[in-house]
Amino acid sequence: MSINDKKSIRRASFWNRLIGILLILASQPLTAGCPCNYTPATLIQIIGADTLLLNIADVAETVQIAGIQTPRLEAQSESDEVWCKSEGEKAIQARDYATQLLSRASEISIDAQERLASGNLSAEVYIDNISLGQELLYKYLAIESGQTPSWCP
Repeated sequence: MSINDKKSIRRASFWNRLIGILLILASQPLTAGCPCNYTPATLIQIIGADTLLLNIADVAETVQIAGIQTPRLEAQSESDEVWCKSEGEKAIQARDYATQLLSRASEISIDAQERLASGNLSAEVYIDNISLGQELLYKYLAIESGQTPSWCP
């Protein structure tokens, strides 16, 4: 047997094995998506851009979107010197954008839940597998928790 014959046999053997592996992989069911265990939820009310009233397992829960802070619609008290009118305007934009996204969503779910001292839930909120908090951050309608807000000029 010549050297060329041996090379041809090795190539044919390689391709046969490769085709066999590909056929095995093609016959396996493919699953895509996140390996997370999201909890389904339905929207009851939008309280603010980062605060929602959701129905979770037949229980109405007030949910704070984890990891973000959005502008406030109004001052917390009359002596609140930090709040300004532009913060209120930005809060309306944030709430309207969240409303737009949530009203179009075919699926709402939450993940990474934590019960706060107030009794509310802090959770990652997903709309059609997209993070609502991240969407608000991308549009500059929220800041990451712990950052100093600069809503006022």
